[in-house]
This record gives sequence, C-alpha cells and structure tokens, in this order.
Amino acid sequence: MLDAGDTKCLPVVAAMLNPELGLPFDDIDLQHQMQQYHWYVSGYRMSFHDPNDEETKALFTDLPATQTMFRVVVKANNTRVMMDNLITSLKACLEEMASLGPGFQSMHAPKKLLTGSKGHAC
Repeated sequence: MLDAGDTKCLPVVAAMLNPELGLPFDDIDLQHQMQQYHWYVSGYRMSFHDPNDEETKALFTDLPATQTMFRVVVKANNTRVMMDNLITSLKACLEEMASLGPGFQSMHAPKKLLTGSKGHAC
C-alpha cells in the first residue's frame, strides 16, 4: 500500500511479479489475462521516454527499463466477496499463463510484431 500513514493514503496496491522467476510473461500480460475475469488490473512498464535524447530509460536505478508492475485501486465499494474474487482470478490467470510456459510468449509474439510493439500488443 502506498501511503503516508493514516491520513494521506492512496487507495492503491502496487506489486510486481517476481523478476527472479524468469517468467515468460509479465505484469502487462497479467493485465490482459485478468480482463477475461472482468477485472482491470493496470500494468505498467517502469520506464519513461526521455524527450532530450529520444531514449527509453528506467525509472529506478535498481531495476531495468523493461521491468513491469501492476496496480489495483481499492475503492470504497469493494466488498470482501469482490476481493476474494480478485484473488481467485489472479491465481487462475497466473496458473493459466504458467501452464503455457514458453508457449505463452510464442502465442503473443505475432501480435506484438503486427503492432510494431517491442513489448506488448496494446
């Protein structure tokens, strides 16, 4: 939870898939898979486009520019049942993507080529 104590909280939970696992998918792929369960989990690349030299650069010194993360906004109308469903959906997506292994990457590579994207079809 990103916050500054009890008074200045952001209702956001931010996380990332463990980069040490060497998974053939990332947090942005997770975002796309979660849509099938009617959840919008925002995935982001932790980099920025530097207008001075037109290069993509890492946001942080200890992570590569290719590192991704995701976030979930916690709203006042979220119920325990909804959060249980979110966790169940996350687990199901991770199991589906892991079961495909390297096949997940090869399934999405053609879309990435068509869009000219270096990372994702969107």
